[in-house]
Amino acid sequence: MDYEQLLIDLRDGKIDQIAITPETFPAFQKIWRDFPSQNRIRGVAGKQGNIKYIRAN
Repeated sequence: MDYEQLLIDLRDGKIDQIAITPETFPAFQKIWRDFPSQNRIRGVAGKQGNIKYIRAN
């Protein structure tokens, strides 16, 4: 999965959210740690280790 493109699309408002599961988190984290617009996106923790990333207002 192209997490960098998903983050760009989320930042730009093309999509509303990205759902990350515990299984996909390691691959997502590699992209997230270097993503320059982290301050425009926030993660919302859910049950069982699921995280929903949404645009910060």
